[in-house]
Amino acid sequence: MTDARKATSAALCIALTLGAGACARHSRKARNLPPAGPAGIEKIQHIVWIIQENRSFDNYFGTFPGADGIPAGTCLSELPGSARCVKPFHLTNGMPECDLKHEWEIAHAAYDHGAMDGFVWAEGSSYTMGYLDEGDIPNYWNYARHYALADHFFSSLNGPSMPNHVFTVAAQSGGLITNACSTDHELEALEDSTGDPDGFSFASMITLLAAKGISWKYYVETPAVIPPKTDDHCHVFYPQPQQLGLWNPLPGFKTIRDDPKMMARLVNVTEFEQDLEKGTLPAVSWVIPDFQDSDHPPEPVSQGMWYVTNLVNGLMKSRFWASSVVFLTWDDYGGFYDHVPPPQVDAYGYGPRVPLLIISPYAKPGYITHQTGDFTSVLRFVEERFRLNTLSTRDHFASDMSDAFDFTRSPDPPLIIPVPQGSSSTYTPLACTYNPSVPIQGVAEHPKSPGPPD
Repeated sequence: MTDARKATSAALCIALTLGAGACARHSRKARNLPPAGPAGIEKIQHIVWIIQENRSFDNYFGTFPGADGIPAGTCLSELPGSARCVKPFHLTNGMPECDLKHEWEIAHAAYDHGAMDGFVWAEGSSYTMGYLDEGDIPNYWNYARHYALADHFFSSLNGPSMPNHVFTVAAQSGGLITNACSTDHELEALEDSTGDPDGFSFASMITLLAAKGISWKYYVETPAVIPPKTDDHCHVFYPQPQQLGLWNPLPGFKTIRDDPKMMARLVNVTEFEQDLEKGTLPAVSWVIPDFQDSDHPPEPVSQGMWYVTNLVNGLMKSRFWASSVVFLTWDDYGGFYDHVPPPQVDAYGYGPRVPLLIISPYAKPGYITHQTGDFTSVLRFVEERFRLNTLSTRDHFASDMSDAFDFTRSPDPPLIIPVPQGSSSTYTPLACTYNPSVPIQGVAEHPKSPGPPD
C-alpha cells in the first residue's frame, strides 16, 4: 500500500467508531510502531499534567487577544426556534451558583449536529453564555501571555467528567459515556456501565510506563480533615488517592487495582511538594484537585487558580524547572458555551473545546497554537518523549502539540507569581443543578432548579 493510501486508510479509520474491526486491526498494527518525537524533545525530563474541572475555552479565554474567541454578534436562542436569544456576558463573583449539566445527552443537544446553538435551552440557564476575563483569572492569562495557549484543543468525549478522565490515562473510555460511580459500590456501578466485572480491562498509559521502568505518580488532592460520615457521591468532595472516583479512574483498572506497587503510586498531592524538595519528581505525573480547588462551579475560580499557581510555583522554584513541561487543562466544558464545532473523529468525540496551557522553559513565549488536539495529544507527547507504543487509534493519530515548543532556544527563567496571604481554600457545597428548558430524552430533572439570571 502506498503512503498516500495508508494515510487515507488511517483517516477513514479514525473517522469511524473505534470498535470497528478494520480500525481495530489497523490500530493493533500501528501500536507496534513507537512514534518519533520532534528534535530536542529529550530536553523534557518531567511531564506534569494538571487537570482542572468544567470550563470551556470561550468561558476562560473567549476574549483573549489573538485567540479564536467568541465571535462578534453571538446570540443563542432561549428555546429551539425562538427569536429571543442570549448574548455572551461577563460573569461576576458567585456565578453560576449551581452546576450546569453536561452529561452525554445534554452535550449532544448543545452541540446540535455542529451548529453549536443549543446551549441555552439544553443547559436550562443563561449562565452557559457567561465568560471570565483577565480580571477574574489573571494568573491563567499571565501563563498564556508568557508561555503557550492552545485554542483548538478539545475534550476527548462529548460528555461528562469520568469518561474524559479515563481518556487522560488510556486514550479511550472503553465505551463509557457516563459518570459511572456511586458512594459505596464504585466497581459495581462501573460494571453496570461497561459490562466488565473488572472495571477497565484495557491498557492504560500506566501499563506502558511500568513496562519500560519509567517513573510515574497520580497525585490527588485530599482534604486534611474528612468527616467520619459523609455522602460523598463519586468521591469528589473528599477524594482518596486509592479510591475509584469521578476524577480518579485508575483504581478502576484491574491491572492497577490488583498490584500494590501500582496502587502505592496513587498518592496525596502533598507528596508533589515533597518530591520537588527531595529531588524525586517522577518522569510523568497527573495532578487532580478536590472539589473546592477544581474551578468547578459554584467554587470560586480564584481558589482553583491559586491552588494551580502554588503547584506551578513549586515546580518553577525546584531543580526540575529547566527540564519540565506543565500541561494545564480542564476535563470537560462543564456546560459552558463554546462556538467551535468539535471534529467528530469517532462515535465518542471530540467534545467541546477546553483551554490548554503549555507551561515550559521551552514553550514559545506568548504563542497561540491553532493545532487541533485533545487529551490523547498529551499522551502522544508522553509516548514520543519516552518512545512508547501507542494505546489506541486516537493517540496514534493525535497531534503532539509540538509546534508550541522551541527546543533550540535557551530555556526561559521561571515566572513566579506571588501567592497572597489568605488564599486558602474553603468548600462551598454544591446543592443544585439547572434543568434543561425542554425535555431531552435520557435526562432526568432534579426536584430543585433555580432560574437563570435576568
